[in-house]
Amino acid sequence: MTNTVQANDTLKKNREQFNNELKMFINQKLFDKHIISEDMYWTAKELLLKQAS
Repeated sequence: MTNTVQANDTLKKNREQFNNELKMFINQKLFDKHIISEDMYWTAKELLLKQAS
């Protein structure tokens, strides 16, 4: 792979990881403020963790 392709691939992975962490953070804040239920929190967290893998 060329350096450009490697850099683009790394950037894409970093963006995906950041988006996933942001979604998990928002999910945690919604749960902490009792906006979403515990079931909704765990379901969303499981889906995000699967997506991250």
